[in-house]
Amino acid sequence: MRGAVRENVPLGPLMHLRIGGPAEWFLEPFAEEDVATAMRVCRELDVPLRVLGGGSNVVVADTGVRGAVMHLGNLSRIVRDGERITAGAGVTLPSLLRATKDVGLAGLETLTGIPAVVGGAVAMNAGTRDGETFDHLVSITVVEPDGTIAVRGKDRMHPVYRDGRLDDSIVVQATFALKTDDPKAIFDRFSASLKKRNATQPVSQRSVGCVFRNPPGRAAGQLIEEAGCKTLRKGEVEVSGLHANYFLNLGGGTAADFLALMDEVRTRVKQKHGIDLMPEAKFWGF
Repeated sequence: MRGAVRENVPLGPLMHLRIGGPAEWFLEPFAEEDVATAMRVCRELDVPLRVLGGGSNVVVADTGVRGAVMHLGNLSRIVRDGERITAGAGVTLPSLLRATKDVGLAGLETLTGIPAVVGGAVAMNAGTRDGETFDHLVSITVVEPDGTIAVRGKDRMHPVYRDGRLDDSIVVQATFALKTDDPKAIFDRFSASLKKRNATQPVSQRSVGCVFRNPPGRAAGQLIEEAGCKTLRKGEVEVSGLHANYFLNLGGGTAADFLALMDEVRTRVKQKHGIDLMPEAKFWGF
């Protein structure tokens, strides 16, 4: 595999939450073919493999992660073909939104404020109240579990809420179909969406976004608030006073603090509403 292979790399600094121990092996492939090679080698050697995107929805254990963690930051190319934009898995959503705005292509403004990369956004069907990643996707290129590279069109996409349903495949690039619009109009929508998001969610603070999935017909944040959990704290991790479905690392938080706070919140919501909250965040190494 072309690219860097390092041992015992701390993951905490790479996480939006800034929590987590080291990866046993850390891989940084140069290109799609290198991702495929790494996938095949890890499978042959029976080494667990995880893919790290923007680290915005992952909680890593304090003891770290056994096996390999692959970071796709080198897959950062953006290519325009008319009203279609193809972006590598390592492109950040803010970079993609700026690039599409600059060339007058609209549609992705609904993803404003999500601190993710394209690959991770596709894998989890990241979104906001206004829209989801798959709304404008027309194809994705993936590395299949056997190490082959394949292109999937819309007929092979079956996303659900916050899950791209890719199983064990790895996204290496995605193509979006957008529409031509005035760059200023796009920027105005971008700004309005960001202003609304900043007013209702602590997007600039260290978190993993929404911790729990919304149960049918209800908002998890509202349930947590009604259970009296706003500003509830365990160690250095606290329930946000702005949006109760966000847990904030106040500076020295640990994964143990995060899990303890989750347990307390779930218990209180169960006692108050009779509802079992299910995690939306991902957990590695537990």
